Amino acid sequence: MKKVLRVIGIILLVLLILIILALCGCFFYQKNAQKKDRELLESGGYADIYSAGDFNMNISVFGDGEHKIIAMPGAGDVWFPVNMKKFSEHLGDDISLVVVSRPGYGLCEETVHDITPEYIVDSTRTALKNAGIEGPYVLMPHSLSGIYGTYWESTYPDEVSGVVFLDSVNEATKDISEYEGADTAWKIFSKSGLARVYVDTSGLLMNTLTPKLGDDAKYASAFYTVHDRDMSESLKSEMQNANANMKAVWSAIKINDIPKIYISTSYQTIDDVRDYLRFTDGEVDEEKAKEWFEDEQSDEELEYRKKRAEYMEKVGNCKEVNIPGSHFIYEQKPEETATAIEDFIAAIK
Repeated sequence: MKKVLRVIGIILLVLLILIILALCGCFFYQKNAQKKDRELLESGGYADIYSAGDFNMNISVFGDGEHKIIAMPGAGDVWFPVNMKKFSEHLGDDISLVVVSRPGYGLCEETVHDITPEYIVDSTRTALKNAGIEGPYVLMPHSLSGIYGTYWESTYPDEVSGVVFLDSVNEATKDISEYEGADTAWKIFSKSGLARVYVDTSGLLMNTLTPKLGDDAKYASAFYTVHDRDMSESLKSEMQNANANMKAVWSAIKINDIPKIYISTSYQTIDDVRDYLRFTDGEVDEEKAKEWFEDEQSDEELEYRKKRAEYMEKVGNCKEVNIPGSHFIYEQKPEETATAIEDFIAAIK
Protein backbone atom coordinates (compact mmCIF):
# COMPACT_ATOMS: atom_id res chain seq x y z
CA MET A 1 0.00 0.00 0.00
CA LYS A 2 2.83 2.41 0.86
CA LYS A 3 4.44 1.67 -2.48
CA VAL A 4 1.21 2.53 -4.32
CA LEU A 5 0.83 5.79 -2.39
CA ARG A 6 4.44 6.65 -3.15
CA VAL A 7 3.90 6.09 -6.88
CA ILE A 8 0.75 8.20 -6.79
CA GLY A 9 2.64 10.93 -4.96
CA ILE A 10 5.41 10.92 -7.54
CA ILE A 11 2.87 11.10 -10.37
CA LEU A 12 1.09 14.04 -8.72
CA LEU A 13 4.39 15.83 -8.15
CA VAL A 14 5.38 15.32 -11.78
CA LEU A 15 1.98 16.63 -12.91
CA LEU A 16 2.34 19.66 -10.65
CA ILE A 17 5.80 20.40 -12.04
CA LEU A 18 4.49 20.05 -15.61
CA ILE A 19 1.60 22.42 -14.85
CA ILE A 20 3.97 24.98 -13.35
CA LEU A 21 6.30 24.70 -16.33
CA ALA A 22 3.35 25.06 -18.72
CA LEU A 23 2.12 28.18 -16.91
CA CYS A 24 5.61 29.66 -16.93
CA GLY A 25 5.87 28.91 -20.64
CA CYS A 26 2.51 30.61 -21.30
CA PHE A 27 3.51 33.61 -19.20
CA PHE A 28 6.76 34.18 -21.09
CA TYR A 29 5.04 33.46 -24.41
CA GLN A 30 2.51 36.22 -23.66
CA LYS A 31 5.20 38.75 -22.69
CA ASN A 32 7.15 38.04 -25.89
CA ALA A 33 3.97 38.18 -27.98
CA GLN A 34 2.95 41.50 -26.42
CA LYS A 35 6.36 42.91 -27.32
CA LYS A 36 5.75 41.86 -30.92
CA ASP A 37 2.25 43.42 -30.77
CA ARG A 38 3.76 46.76 -29.83
CA GLU A 39 6.41 46.50 -32.55
CA LEU A 40 3.71 45.71 -35.11
CA LEU A 41 1.62 48.71 -34.07
CA GLU A 42 4.70 50.94 -34.21
CA SER A 43 5.56 49.72 -37.70
CA GLY A 44 1.95 50.26 -38.79
CA GLY A 45 2.00 53.90 -37.69
CA TYR A 46 -0.35 53.41 -34.75
CA ALA A 47 2.04 54.27 -31.91
CA ASP A 48 2.49 57.97 -31.22
CA ILE A 49 2.81 58.45 -27.48
CA TYR A 50 2.52 61.81 -25.70
CA SER A 51 2.35 62.87 -22.07
CA ALA A 52 -1.18 63.45 -20.80
CA GLY A 53 0.01 64.50 -17.37
CA ASP A 54 0.39 61.52 -15.06
CA PHE A 55 0.24 58.94 -17.86
CA ASN A 56 1.16 58.68 -21.54
CA MET A 57 -1.56 58.69 -24.18
CA ASN A 58 -1.50 57.23 -27.68
CA ILE A 59 -2.73 59.61 -30.40
CA SER A 60 -3.08 58.56 -34.03
CA VAL A 61 -3.51 61.15 -36.79
CA PHE A 62 -4.90 60.24 -40.20
CA GLY A 63 -4.82 62.92 -42.87
CA ASP A 64 -3.30 66.40 -42.78
CA GLY A 65 -6.30 68.62 -43.41
CA GLU A 66 -6.89 71.93 -41.65
CA HIS A 67 -10.07 70.73 -39.92
CA LYS A 68 -9.12 68.55 -36.96
CA ILE A 69 -11.73 66.03 -35.84
CA ILE A 70 -10.99 64.56 -32.41
CA ALA A 71 -12.34 61.01 -32.60
CA MET A 72 -13.09 59.54 -29.17
CA PRO A 73 -13.76 55.78 -28.71
CA GLY A 74 -16.69 54.07 -27.05
CA ALA A 75 -16.35 51.90 -23.97
CA GLY A 76 -13.55 49.35 -24.27
CA ASP A 77 -13.11 49.95 -28.02
CA VAL A 78 -9.36 49.27 -27.99
CA TRP A 79 -8.96 48.91 -31.77
CA PHE A 80 -10.86 52.12 -32.51
CA PRO A 81 -7.74 53.63 -34.22
CA VAL A 82 -7.81 50.85 -36.82
CA ASN A 83 -11.47 51.45 -37.63
CA MET A 84 -10.86 55.19 -37.78
CA LYS A 85 -7.92 54.81 -40.15
CA LYS A 86 -10.15 52.81 -42.47
CA PHE A 87 -12.95 55.36 -42.08
CA SER A 88 -10.60 58.29 -42.75
CA GLU A 89 -10.17 57.05 -46.32
CA HIS A 90 -13.75 58.21 -46.97
CA LEU A 91 -13.18 61.75 -45.70
CA GLY A 92 -12.01 64.73 -47.73
CA ASP A 93 -8.43 65.98 -47.90
CA ASP A 94 -9.29 69.02 -45.79
CA ILE A 95 -9.97 66.85 -42.73
CA SER A 96 -7.52 65.39 -40.20
CA LEU A 97 -8.90 62.58 -38.08
CA VAL A 98 -7.15 62.71 -34.71
CA VAL A 99 -7.85 59.54 -32.74
CA VAL A 100 -7.32 59.87 -28.99
CA SER A 101 -7.46 57.11 -26.40
CA ARG A 102 -8.01 56.73 -22.67
CA PRO A 103 -6.11 55.08 -19.81
CA GLY A 104 -5.89 51.31 -20.29
CA TYR A 105 -6.96 51.43 -23.96
CA GLY A 106 -4.53 49.83 -26.42
CA LEU A 107 -1.14 51.51 -26.11
CA CYS A 108 -2.38 54.15 -23.68
CA GLU A 109 -0.93 53.72 -20.20
CA GLU A 110 -2.91 53.11 -17.02
CA THR A 111 -3.56 55.73 -14.39
CA VAL A 112 -4.16 55.49 -10.66
CA HIS A 113 -6.59 58.40 -10.94
CA ASP A 114 -10.34 57.86 -10.71
CA ILE A 115 -11.96 58.16 -14.15
CA THR A 116 -14.10 61.29 -14.26
CA PRO A 117 -15.12 63.58 -17.15
CA GLU A 118 -12.89 66.34 -15.81
CA TYR A 119 -9.88 64.03 -15.67
CA ILE A 120 -10.37 62.50 -19.12
CA VAL A 121 -11.00 65.81 -20.88
CA ASP A 122 -8.14 67.65 -19.18
CA SER A 123 -5.75 64.73 -19.84
CA THR A 124 -6.77 64.65 -23.49
CA ARG A 125 -6.32 68.40 -23.85
CA THR A 126 -2.84 68.09 -22.32
CA ALA A 127 -1.85 65.24 -24.65
CA LEU A 128 -3.08 67.14 -27.72
CA LYS A 129 -1.09 70.20 -26.66
CA ASN A 130 2.04 68.07 -26.19
CA ALA A 131 1.45 66.51 -29.60
CA GLY A 132 1.38 69.98 -31.16
CA ILE A 133 -2.24 69.59 -32.25
CA GLU A 134 -3.93 72.92 -31.69
CA GLY A 135 -7.59 73.80 -31.71
CA PRO A 136 -10.19 74.76 -32.31
CA TYR A 137 -11.34 71.16 -32.65
CA VAL A 138 -14.37 69.37 -34.01
CA LEU A 139 -15.15 66.76 -31.38
CA MET A 140 -16.48 63.37 -32.51
CA PRO A 141 -17.37 61.25 -29.47
CA HIS A 142 -18.68 57.77 -30.18
CA SER A 143 -20.95 55.91 -27.75
CA LEU A 144 -19.74 56.30 -24.13
CA SER A 145 -17.47 59.18 -25.14
CA GLY A 146 -20.60 61.29 -25.39
CA ILE A 147 -20.03 61.97 -21.69
CA TYR A 148 -16.61 63.47 -22.37
CA GLY A 149 -17.61 65.27 -25.54
CA THR A 150 -20.56 66.94 -23.83
CA TYR A 151 -18.43 67.97 -20.86
CA TRP A 152 -15.68 69.32 -23.15
CA GLU A 153 -17.87 71.51 -25.36
CA SER A 154 -19.86 72.72 -22.38
CA THR A 155 -16.81 73.54 -20.23
CA TYR A 156 -14.32 74.76 -22.84
CA PRO A 157 -16.47 76.17 -25.68
CA ASP A 158 -13.67 78.39 -27.00
CA GLU A 159 -11.66 75.28 -27.93
CA VAL A 160 -14.47 73.69 -29.94
CA SER A 161 -15.67 74.71 -33.39
CA GLY A 162 -18.18 71.89 -33.75
CA VAL A 163 -19.36 68.56 -32.36
CA VAL A 164 -20.38 65.36 -34.12
CA PHE A 165 -22.14 63.18 -31.57
CA LEU A 166 -21.64 59.77 -33.20
CA ASP A 167 -24.55 57.72 -31.83
CA SER A 168 -23.22 58.69 -28.42
CA VAL A 169 -24.72 58.32 -24.97
CA ASN A 170 -27.01 61.20 -24.06
CA GLU A 171 -29.44 62.27 -21.40
CA ALA A 172 -31.96 59.67 -22.58
CA THR A 173 -29.49 56.78 -22.13
CA LYS A 174 -30.41 54.23 -19.48
CA ASP A 175 -28.04 53.42 -16.65
CA ILE A 176 -25.11 51.27 -17.74
CA SER A 177 -24.49 47.94 -16.03
CA GLU A 178 -21.53 48.27 -13.70
CA TYR A 179 -18.50 46.01 -14.02
CA GLU A 180 -18.61 43.53 -11.15
CA GLY A 181 -15.07 42.24 -11.47
CA ALA A 182 -13.56 39.09 -12.96
CA ASP A 183 -13.45 35.90 -10.91
CA THR A 184 -10.16 34.36 -9.77
CA ALA A 185 -10.19 31.69 -12.47
CA TRP A 186 -10.42 34.26 -15.27
CA LYS A 187 -7.67 36.40 -13.73
CA ILE A 188 -5.35 33.38 -13.66
CA PHE A 189 -6.37 32.50 -17.22
CA SER A 190 -5.50 36.05 -18.32
CA LYS A 191 -2.40 36.87 -16.27
CA SER A 192 -0.76 33.50 -16.82
CA GLY A 193 -0.88 33.85 -20.59
CA LEU A 194 -3.29 30.95 -21.09
CA ALA A 195 -5.86 33.32 -22.59
CA ARG A 196 -3.27 34.64 -25.05
CA VAL A 197 -2.23 31.13 -26.08
CA TYR A 198 -5.88 30.27 -26.66
CA VAL A 199 -6.50 33.42 -28.73
CA ASP A 200 -3.46 32.78 -30.91
CA THR A 201 -3.97 29.03 -31.43
CA SER A 202 -7.74 29.13 -31.96
CA GLY A 203 -7.62 31.87 -34.61
CA LEU A 204 -11.08 33.02 -33.47
CA LEU A 205 -10.11 36.66 -33.09
CA MET A 206 -8.51 36.96 -36.52
CA ASN A 207 -11.37 35.03 -38.11
CA THR A 208 -13.79 37.55 -36.58
CA LEU A 209 -11.82 40.66 -37.55
CA THR A 210 -10.61 39.76 -41.05
CA PRO A 211 -13.99 39.91 -42.90
CA LYS A 212 -14.47 43.55 -41.83
CA LEU A 213 -10.89 44.82 -41.70
CA GLY A 214 -9.02 42.73 -44.24
CA ASP A 215 -5.26 43.21 -44.00
CA ASP A 216 -5.75 45.66 -41.11
CA ALA A 217 -7.14 42.88 -38.92
CA LYS A 218 -3.65 42.12 -37.62
CA TYR A 219 -3.40 45.62 -36.17
CA ALA A 220 -6.81 45.36 -34.50
CA SER A 221 -5.78 42.02 -33.04
CA ALA A 222 -2.55 43.55 -31.72
CA PHE A 223 -4.48 46.34 -30.00
CA TYR A 224 -6.61 43.67 -28.33
CA THR A 225 -3.77 41.43 -27.16
CA VAL A 226 -1.05 43.99 -26.32
CA HIS A 227 -2.35 43.91 -22.73
CA ASP A 228 -3.44 40.97 -20.56
CA ARG A 229 -7.08 40.15 -21.18
CA ASP A 230 -8.20 40.92 -17.64
CA MET A 231 -9.94 44.30 -17.73
CA SER A 232 -7.56 47.15 -16.88
CA GLU A 233 -8.04 49.01 -13.61
CA SER A 234 -8.70 52.25 -15.50
CA LEU A 235 -11.42 50.69 -17.63
CA LYS A 236 -12.98 49.16 -14.51
CA SER A 237 -13.04 52.63 -12.97
CA GLU A 238 -14.61 54.06 -16.12
CA MET A 239 -17.40 51.51 -16.16
CA GLN A 240 -18.03 51.73 -12.41
CA ASN A 241 -18.27 55.53 -12.61
CA ALA A 242 -20.19 55.73 -15.90
CA ASN A 243 -23.64 56.34 -14.43
CA ALA A 244 -22.44 58.93 -11.93
CA ASN A 245 -20.38 60.61 -14.66
CA MET A 246 -23.38 60.81 -16.96
CA LYS A 247 -25.62 62.32 -14.30
CA ALA A 248 -22.97 64.88 -13.36
CA VAL A 249 -22.40 65.96 -16.96
CA TRP A 250 -26.08 66.13 -17.96
CA SER A 251 -26.92 68.24 -14.91
CA ALA A 252 -24.09 70.69 -15.63
CA ILE A 253 -24.71 71.28 -19.37
CA LYS A 254 -24.31 74.89 -20.42
CA ILE A 255 -26.20 75.66 -23.60
CA ASN A 256 -24.12 77.32 -26.33
CA ASP A 257 -24.20 78.09 -30.04
CA ILE A 258 -21.40 75.72 -31.09
CA PRO A 259 -22.67 73.92 -34.23
CA LYS A 260 -23.48 70.28 -33.51
CA ILE A 261 -25.00 67.27 -35.19
CA TYR A 262 -26.13 64.06 -33.58
CA ILE A 263 -25.76 61.08 -35.93
CA SER A 264 -28.40 58.62 -34.80
CA THR A 265 -28.89 55.11 -36.16
CA SER A 266 -32.59 54.46 -35.59
CA TYR A 267 -34.31 52.08 -38.02
CA GLN A 268 -37.05 53.77 -40.04
CA THR A 269 -38.22 50.80 -42.12
CA ILE A 270 -37.90 47.04 -41.94
CA ASP A 271 -35.50 47.25 -44.89
CA ASP A 272 -33.16 49.18 -42.60
CA VAL A 273 -33.17 46.20 -40.25
CA ARG A 274 -32.55 43.81 -43.13
CA ASP A 275 -29.54 45.88 -44.23
CA TYR A 276 -28.15 45.69 -40.70
CA LEU A 277 -28.60 41.92 -40.54
CA ARG A 278 -26.81 41.52 -43.87
CA PHE A 279 -23.96 43.58 -42.43
CA THR A 280 -23.66 41.63 -39.19
CA ASP A 281 -24.87 38.12 -40.10
CA GLY A 282 -24.38 38.01 -43.85
CA GLU A 283 -28.02 37.04 -44.29
CA VAL A 284 -31.50 38.06 -43.27
CA ASP A 285 -33.57 36.18 -40.71
CA GLU A 286 -37.05 37.53 -41.47
CA GLU A 287 -38.45 36.58 -38.08
CA LYS A 288 -35.62 38.43 -36.32
CA ALA A 289 -36.00 41.41 -38.66
CA LYS A 290 -39.70 41.67 -37.90
CA GLU A 291 -39.13 41.38 -34.16
CA TRP A 292 -36.39 44.03 -34.14
CA PHE A 293 -38.44 46.44 -36.23
CA GLU A 294 -41.39 46.07 -33.87
CA ASP A 295 -39.07 46.91 -30.97
CA GLU A 296 -38.03 50.06 -32.81
CA GLN A 297 -41.66 51.17 -32.86
CA SER A 298 -42.31 50.42 -29.19
CA ASP A 299 -43.42 53.07 -26.72
CA GLU A 300 -40.13 52.67 -24.88
CA GLU A 301 -38.08 53.40 -28.01
CA LEU A 302 -40.29 56.33 -29.00
CA GLU A 303 -39.91 57.78 -25.50
CA TYR A 304 -36.13 57.39 -25.80
CA ARG A 305 -36.11 59.30 -29.08
CA LYS A 306 -38.22 62.05 -27.53
CA LYS A 307 -35.81 62.45 -24.60
CA ARG A 308 -32.84 62.30 -26.94
CA ALA A 309 -34.32 65.21 -28.89
CA GLU A 310 -34.68 67.11 -25.62
CA TYR A 311 -30.99 66.50 -24.93
CA MET A 312 -30.08 67.92 -28.35
CA GLU A 313 -32.13 71.00 -27.56
CA LYS A 314 -30.46 71.28 -24.15
CA VAL A 315 -26.89 71.34 -25.55
CA GLY A 316 -27.93 73.95 -28.09
CA ASN A 317 -27.68 74.36 -31.87
CA CYS A 318 -27.78 70.59 -32.46
CA LYS A 319 -29.35 68.95 -35.51
CA GLU A 320 -30.13 65.24 -35.80
CA VAL A 321 -28.87 63.30 -38.82
CA ASN A 322 -30.28 59.80 -38.88
CA ILE A 323 -28.41 57.04 -40.72
CA PRO A 324 -30.26 53.78 -39.98
CA GLY A 325 -28.00 50.89 -39.07
CA SER A 326 -25.33 49.64 -36.73
CA HIS A 327 -24.17 51.44 -33.61
CA PHE A 328 -20.83 51.32 -35.45
CA ILE A 329 -22.35 53.12 -38.40
CA TYR A 330 -18.94 54.25 -39.67
CA GLU A 331 -18.28 50.56 -40.41
CA GLN A 332 -21.60 49.68 -42.00
CA LYS A 333 -22.19 52.89 -43.96
CA PRO A 334 -18.88 54.77 -44.13
CA GLU A 335 -19.76 56.79 -47.23
CA GLU A 336 -23.04 58.10 -45.81
CA THR A 337 -21.42 58.84 -42.45
CA ALA A 338 -18.51 60.64 -44.10
CA THR A 339 -20.87 62.70 -46.26
CA ALA A 340 -22.82 63.81 -43.18
CA ILE A 341 -19.60 64.88 -41.48
CA GLU A 342 -18.21 66.65 -44.56
CA ASP A 343 -21.49 68.56 -45.04
CA PHE A 344 -21.33 69.59 -41.40
CA ILE A 345 -17.70 70.73 -41.68
CA ALA A 346 -18.51 72.73 -44.81
CA ALA A 347 -21.36 74.50 -43.01
CA ILE A 348 -19.18 75.68 -40.12
CA LYS A 349 -16.19 76.92 -42.15
